[in-house]
Amino acid sequence: MNEVPLVVYPVGRTRQLGWALLGLWFVSAMVVLAWWGSQMSGRPSFAWRLSLLLVVLLVSGLGLLLIWCAQTPHRLVFDGGQWWLYGPDMKPLPNEEGCVAVVLDARRAVLLRWPEARSGFATRAKWLWAESTSVPSRWHLLRCALYSPANRPVAEAVGGSPKL
Repeated sequence: MNEVPLVVYPVGRTRQLGWALLGLWFVSAMVVLAWWGSQMSGRPSFAWRLSLLLVVLLVSGLGLLLIWCAQTPHRLVFDGGQWWLYGPDMKPLPNEEGCVAVVLDARRAVLLRWPEARSGFATRAKWLWAESTSVPSRWHLLRCALYSPANRPVAEAVGGSPKL
């Protein structure tokens, strides 16, 4: 039987993520400026629309800044059966759900969703960013672990839902 090797990979804030978030905000600003330029011709009552778009642009910029600040350095560990998350100011946190969800896969970077404690109907999740440039020699191992059957619930790994 093929066993998945131990994988330890750093996740968190990186320069590439910062540039991507800044680029996303810059594209949004260009859309607002293009709209403003198209509305200048002959419409005197568009000031409230421009004000609303500028507020949305400011709030989205603050949201992207919060995403950037929330990306603290962690180590993601897969021991072949369970995922663990280690941080500088936390004790090792096991993944009770058994899997880490890949939300966005850009081949050289992945956005991961780490499920955390459930409280009633709400589930808090931790968002983790991993890049190939952090530790290039272990990038392939991380991707193999993320897509291995051991990372998925049993029903998904066998290709359907369990029969009751």
